[in-house]
Amino acid sequence: MRKILEALEVLRKKFDPQAEKIVPIEKLIREAYSIIDKAVRAGTLYRNTGANRKSRLARRKKLVEIHHGWYTPAASEVIV
Repeated sequence: MRKILEALEVLRKKFDPQAEKIVPIEKLIREAYSIIDKAVRAGTLYRNTGANRKSRLARRKKLVEIHHGWYTPAASEVIV
């Protein structure tokens, strides 16, 4: 996880990165998801801890994408 978070931070700080630069990071995230899922299955991690870690990775990736304009969140509808 630390390697992925550091790579995302470096990418966020770059002035004008290309969108293709996130592809290797996405590969690392897929590998991390697999490792986290295996740890949960084996009982090394509690399932909520695994879910929190996967969520943290996804959230950081999305923040980098929003920061560089590669992703625009949809406006959420407010139902009253």
